[in-house]
Amino acid sequence: MIISTFNVWGLGGRVKKNKICELVRRNNIDFLALQETKMVEVTPSLCFSIWGNDDCDWVFRASEGSSGGILSIWRKSCATLVDSFCGDGYVGVILDWGVEKTRCVVINVYSKCDLLAKRRLWESLIGERQNRDRRVWCVLQDFNVVRRRD
Repeated sequence: MIISTFNVWGLGGRVKKNKICELVRRNNIDFLALQETKMVEVTPSLCFSIWGNDDCDWVFRASEGSSGGILSIWRKSCATLVDSFCGDGYVGVILDWGVEKTRCVVINVYSKCDLLAKRRLWESLIGERQNRDRRVWCVLQDFNVVRRRD
């Protein structure tokens, strides 16, 4: 499985969508996690244009005002959606992947900069981990974390 993740800082422009589509096609990406789409609504035509064809499925969490927005897209011919879930700052999917139908959980995160919101996000993710299938997990990111101010 080839996974890619990007903070796109807005997904409204045609040039950006074309570049992402080119990247998906050129690298044969199977799962794409986009953060900060800044979109309230996602349509099938948008997802098909980003993916390059209609062999995709997706889950989406709308932006709040002009920040956030999370979109996860994957190759439908490789994976079957078992379940999806979301919380403040993340969207997750449970997929049966590949010929072997390996059960995997993929979570796409866009964390707010506020420290209390980050703590709530991590508490929520820990709860998801404890309450769901624990076999294969992948957490993709824009954690909005700064290691050092300098």
